[in-house]
Amino acid sequence: MIEFNQSASSKLVKDVVALGKKYSKTGFPNPNREGCPTRSSLKAMANRDRSLTLGDLPVSHIVSCSPCFQEYERLRRMSLLFRGAWITAASLVILAAVFMTARIAYKRTGAGAPTISKKQMTDRPDVAANHTIPSVAPFALSIDLASFSPTRGDAKDDSPKKIHLPSKSLRANFLLPLGMESGEYSIRLKDSTGDVFADARAPSHMKDGANSVEVDIDLAGARRGNFTLMIRPPGLSWRNFPVVVE
Repeated sequence: MIEFNQSASSKLVKDVVALGKKYSKTGFPNPNREGCPTRSSLKAMANRDRSLTLGDLPVSHIVSCSPCFQEYERLRRMSLLFRGAWITAASLVILAAVFMTARIAYKRTGAGAPTISKKQMTDRPDVAANHTIPSVAPFALSIDLASFSPTRGDAKDDSPKKIHLPSKSLRANFLLPLGMESGEYSIRLKDSTGDVFADARAPSHMKDGANSVEVDIDLAGARRGNFTLMIRPPGLSWRNFPVVVE
């Protein structure tokens, strides 16, 4: 019974308000527009301008002036329509920004990553199990420099003795000439045009009386021909060794 009374009371209030609006539209003609507020005041009221105080609102005049009431209703509808369009546009901008952010993040994390075809995984059970392709290990090569003269000064490029290296990715272990002491060595390899294919520093290792130093040299894309291997012992000058890449 209480719910019924509340519903009936709410409906009665709505009917009264609707009737009041309908009467205000036509029941107070004011053809000369006497005492009417400016259009800017009506527009500010329709837009719910927060700078307006209660005393600034021409409410009493609007409800007793049909032309002003009609213009206020029109301005209020336009305000609500504009606000709805603005909210929709803002939502679309936010969605577009989220989409672009997600797309950029996907490209950074997914694009360029190596993929494995279904056929490759079938042909390589170990790859299918681990989902990774093992990297190719450098080709291990030991180069004996003991035959080169241990005298001071650089070896001549026209020396009959040459170091022969394959055009591969190498892990080269250089057995140093006699007299070269233990320490950190500088290793450099360059071709006849001056392009450097290796420039590294590595400590030497003494084993069974032989001193050696190991470095990685990538010659997979090198042109075949004459190169120069440069080795600098700790605290001394460079020594040059002729190299042929085959």
